Amino acid sequence: MDFAEEQRNEVEALESIYLDDMEVIGSEPWSFTIYVESDQQDDNPKYEVCSARFHFTLTSYYPDTTPEMQITALENLSDKDTTNILQLMKEQADENSGMAMIFTLLSAAKDRMNDIAENNLMQKDDEIEKLKRLAEEHDKAIRSGTPVTVTNFLKWKAEFDREQLLSKKRSKVDDGSSSTKLTGRQLFENDSSLKNSDASFIQDGDVRIDESLFEDLDDLDFEDD
Repeated sequence: MDFAEEQRNEVEALESIYLDDMEVIGSEPWSFTIYVESDQQDDNPKYEVCSARFHFTLTSYYPDTTPEMQITALENLSDKDTTNILQLMKEQADENSGMAMIFTLLSAAKDRMNDIAENNLMQKDDEIEKLKRLAEEHDKAIRSGTPVTVTNFLKWKAEFDREQLLSKKRSKVDDGSSSTKLTGRQLFENDSSLKNSDASFIQDGDVRIDESLFEDLDDLDFEDD
């Protein structure tokens, strides 16, 4: 097999397929980059295209040997994604050993990128739905309260009246504690022993009048009413 001829023919075919998306860097050995992106979804604004630029270097015995491959630029692809894509391309290279394989490798890579883009979209939709649910729950928590119905209003009113009644009773008890003290007159009227005390003193002859206390009464001026 004329490896140089095989490689040149494949490079020319790739240039006709990828046009401006392909850039030839050198021919000894053949080295070039090809830009590939996932399919577009113009009708879905949330869809994000995954893209990558693949750098190939053909060894002297390509296509009997696997070309050197790496990703030099990417968009919307994680490190894990690029690792999986390169692993897939190496597996495809082993299966297509001895044949022109670059287009096959890039086709497999593009299919995987389509899957990744769809998965990213699904994750984004899930996140949006989750945020919507959280927002709705938050809004509901703010707006929600105990709705006023006839039943719970009457229950509240009964409790309120009960508390008011208890409060009034406590007020009466407090007021009564100060008003239960009897006046001197009430004590005198209610206690018969007090009524008879002065009389007992007089009957017993124990009461003595100091007449000197009344000697100066004639000197006092009393106004006529």
